Amino acid sequence: MNKKKISKKNLQETKKDNFLSFVLQKQQRWDWIIMTVLCLIGYIAVKYFYPYPATMSDSGSYVVAAMNDMFSFYRPFGYSYFLQIIHSISSSVHAVFIFQMLLYFISTAVFAFTIKYFFSPNNKILWYLLLLFLSFSPLAFFMANSILSDLIFSVSIYLMLSGLLFIIMRQSWVGLILFSITLFCSLSIRYSAVIFPFVFIPFLLFSKGSIRWITIACSIVIFFIFYSQIKNNMKETTGFNQFSTGFDGWQLSNNALHIFPFIDLKPESIKNKNLRTFHQFLLPYKNMILERTNNGKDVTADFLWGTDLPLKQYLYKSMQELNRPYPKMWISLGSGLYADYGRYLILHYPFKFMRYYYLPNAERMFYTTHTGVMGNYKGVDAEKDIMNWYNIPEGDNLSCKNDFYGSFLAKCISVSYIFIWIAIAIIGIIGVLYRKKIKFDKQEKIAFWGLFTFGAIYYASTIFMSPIELRYWLPMACIQFAFCYILLNKFSECLKSFQLFIKNKA
Repeated sequence: MNKKKISKKNLQETKKDNFLSFVLQKQQRWDWIIMTVLCLIGYIAVKYFYPYPATMSDSGSYVVAAMNDMFSFYRPFGYSYFLQIIHSISSSVHAVFIFQMLLYFISTAVFAFTIKYFFSPNNKILWYLLLLFLSFSPLAFFMANSILSDLIFSVSIYLMLSGLLFIIMRQSWVGLILFSITLFCSLSIRYSAVIFPFVFIPFLLFSKGSIRWITIACSIVIFFIFYSQIKNNMKETTGFNQFSTGFDGWQLSNNALHIFPFIDLKPESIKNKNLRTFHQFLLPYKNMILERTNNGKDVTADFLWGTDLPLKQYLYKSMQELNRPYPKMWISLGSGLYADYGRYLILHYPFKFMRYYYLPNAERMFYTTHTGVMGNYKGVDAEKDIMNWYNIPEGDNLSCKNDFYGSFLAKCISVSYIFIWIAIAIIGIIGVLYRKKIKFDKQEKIAFWGLFTFGAIYYASTIFMSPIELRYWLPMACIQFAFCYILLNKFSECLKSFQLFIKNKA
């Protein structure tokens, strides 16, 4: 009994220690063993089935941008810069998998220990089970062996949230530095991260200490540095003095076209001449759009890329009429006409948009058959530039030994989300029912709701911005882990208090 009391006391005292001392304590050795073994198993298994990284057309554009050290108007330069760094260390394509896997391991460890540091486990079995859930991610292992930005984006989010927790809970300057660096990395990897600085501001306002104001100021400054950087890159590369690269407008029109077959919009009712002309152009494609969306039952990104579909067809038509090159016409349409038309349809037919785009896409949050690159494995021979930059001999066999992910495991990962969401729903309901008995101090409450809100906004905004593939949910594993662990740990604390009360009464 005394040993248990001493152990509990020591556990509370570790919060006064610095984080590095905490993670190096003997009581964390099983955590390190679990995470290391699971990541090694994942690395070996993926490498056995897929000797070469998976690629798609996006992979080629990342590599071309890195090779030429040139800004691409499709996406930020961050991931290409990461590829440049890795290439300067090793020109082998296999180094990409090694470094991405190593970064995933580090970010997972930092986030897991951050949660444990501030929310001490009341039940070791619960902790180890959820640590296993966080660490053993077949989705993360596969994406680590791909030339795509998804894994590094997730790494940035894991570390960014860890830094945020240290700012809220300990007013830590080191946390502020980690948060600032990884926030900038997130912005540099995905344009969707532009919402991040503004999501955290309300929760920082409720936290204590002067560091909250510095963090808010840093977030705003980082956003405007990124904004200015993109504007400068756009002007230097394409001649357009603007932040928008046009991709947002293309995406907006792609999403809005899902409602096109289900509205009765006469061209003459549109006041804007350019929108009216474009709408008239779209009319013959109504049946084709209906077919590509499976009669309104599904969502697709085909309108972004399909050369036989209206957005690209109008692009080619405009190129001929205005005698402008592809990149400039892409940007001009995307940042102008396509963005305006997408907004026009969505704002005039919000319920149609909800019915035929948002809700079908939201279903993919719980279960998706769109497994993306995992469901259709391609070796690096998908892009010649990749083979040239990584000096891959033409005679090498680049195909996988067995497409275990595409044929089986990707479907299992999709199905697992159903059970994960059922578990989260049950835990959430219990949390609501017993909310008065669950004890959070002020900073714990801010941290918990900050993580929860970030996850909710990430899901909602991602569903709005793009047709979902399984890989887009990779960053949310840390939110699911934190939500379940913190609430279950609090339930365990309540149960212990209740047992102690009964014992004292007896």
